[in-house]
Amino acid sequence: MKSKIIVFAFLLLGLAAGFSGCKKDEPEPAKTTGGLVVKVQLTGSTGYLTGVEVGLATSQANLDNSIYLQDKVTDANGQVNFGQLNPANYYYDCATTVAGTEYYGEGQVQIVAGTDLELTLTLK
Repeated sequence: MKSKIIVFAFLLLGLAAGFSGCKKDEPEPAKTTGGLVVKVQLTGSTGYLTGVEVGLATSQANLDNSIYLQDKVTDANGQVNFGQLNPANYYYDCATTVAGTEYYGEGQVQIVAGTDLELTLTLK
């Protein structure tokens, strides 16, 4: 009788382990945003500028009027990370003075869901 109980217990234990181990794999949800990193450099330079402000706007009109969605300062690597953005067209610019000479650059980018971009903004 004891052997039947032990066999029955092992059978129940095996079934319980089998059912609890079968878990349906759920697919990861698709990303709904895209990332943007902008690096800033001067024309003809191979290095990137640190400590310069880069503005990000939602339209050319907002960019022209300095109405930024975000404005950030480049880090030690000469880049700003605007993080994850909703899919749309964005406009960015940067102005700085180096050794008494003013430099400016701007650009436009389309953010697409699931895509992270790294762009170089060249100031002239």
